[in-house]
Amino acid sequence: MRGRVLRVLLLGLSVPAVIAVLVFFLVSWSDATDEDASPQEPQAAAAPDWDVTEAQAEIFLYEVVAAREATRLAPTPTPEPTPTPVPSPFEIAQAELPYAVPPPNVAYGPEERWIGVNVTTQRAYAFVGGKAVYVALVTTGMPGYETPLGEFRINYRKEKDIMDSETMGVPHDDPEGYYLEDVYFAQYFAPGYALHSNYWRPISYFGNVASSHGCVGMLYDDARFFWDFATYGTRIVVYR
Repeated sequence: MRGRVLRVLLLGLSVPAVIAVLVFFLVSWSDATDEDASPQEPQAAAAPDWDVTEAQAEIFLYEVVAAREATRLAPTPTPEPTPTPVPSPFEIAQAELPYAVPPPNVAYGPEERWIGVNVTTQRAYAFVGGKAVYVALVTTGMPGYETPLGEFRINYRKEKDIMDSETMGVPHDDPEGYYLEDVYFAQYFAPGYALHSNYWRPISYFGNVASSHGCVGMLYDDARFFWDFATYGTRIVVYR
């Protein structure tokens, strides 16, 4: 029992204090043993309730010192860096909306609903007259498949379409071939060119990378907004 108490006491002490306590108890134990063996004692003393030998005390002391040294030398863990929140395309567009203006040298009626697509900034704008009411981050035609510049009118709409490269003479097994189902809110403004939802590109492409075969690809919610905003005959101005 005393040995267990001793172990508990030693754990909370510094190394010099541990050594001092152990020496004190060992000396006390030795004196007590000598007194028990004295011929002046008429009766043999009861065996002390002591279960720590000198060798065990040395081992325990070594363990205490080793544990403290391991703690001292243990490397301080490096805290994980807190990731910086990345705004979504919708948050970016919302922040840009108050500053959006029509492209220069474009005429429009005071209440005309029309769409501007900037292939340089990869943005699409919904305008009512000269006021932007919506901004979307988009992905337009990649090099070699650029979205045509100029003024167009929406001439065909399909709420759920299939995009097939073979309609453009490109086989499916060609590196540039594709067959894409469930393409929502397609609004064609020229043969083979449309505004539509794009689910196969990473979200980081929108507003940053021109990656389509000429169409103006949008995130689903953006494509739906433009579907509701426009109709047959709505004017689209593509510029850089």
